[in-house]
Amino acid sequence: MRFDYLTDDSEKSLAPFFSPMMLSITFNCVWIFGLLLLVFWPQKELFYFLRDHKIPLAFLGVFVGTLLISSYVNLRCGRGEIFQKYLSFRMVREGVITLEEKYDFLSYGLVQSMLHNIFFILLAFPFLMLSATISGISFQVFAQALSILFTAPLLCRLLSFLIYLLLGRWGLVGFVLTRFFFVFFFVATGAFAAFANPILLIYAFYRGEEILTGFQINSYPLYIMIVTSAILILTLVNNAIIRHNILKERST
Repeated sequence: MRFDYLTDDSEKSLAPFFSPMMLSITFNCVWIFGLLLLVFWPQKELFYFLRDHKIPLAFLGVFVGTLLISSYVNLRCGRGEIFQKYLSFRMVREGVITLEEKYDFLSYGLVQSMLHNIFFILLAFPFLMLSATISGISFQVFAQALSILFTAPLLCRLLSFLIYLLLGRWGLVGFVLTRFFFVFFFVATGAFAAFANPILLIYAFYRGEEILTGFQINSYPLYIMIVTSAILILTLVNNAIIRHNILKERST
């Protein structure tokens, strides 16, 4: 199995982990995670929260912030938007067959997406754990919230990569579609399918409440079922497109 996305820093990789731009984005994310924790740090002793039956906002603020940041970065990575903003560099990358398209998606692109997502979670983990501890969040709820931080950005990345395969890297239509999906997933679903909205699920975890679904199943299992099904479908579609393109390339 190849791991070129760890070290490669050429026009052949959509989102190399350690390219200058990716490193810059990564370090910016780390200090933003820390800043979120400072912003939502309790301004008074925990005793007063217990007395007033309130919960410090640390868990909610840090988890939602991390969710949105990680998801947006993965959305950009999937479409190959992490590049130097010079016209000459863009012209070099134009028409290049990327490593994500060259190798089987299940053994390369999917693994890359999952590892990069885990990498972001690990960077944020100290802030996430501290925020959950401050807010008195149980280990079970903490683990469930972490699963949302893994699945939601992964879904964004796979959808964005599909748009890249269909529409390319530079088109305006692809840019608009990815942003539309981001707004739809994190905002619009709250109006008609709250159980599928990751932000509202984290808020429900914070409040210790349950989102009504209208089905004979709780909101969290239903969310996991829907999102993992979508991830599976996108994985199969991406894999089918790449295999078709590889076979087509070999036959010419």
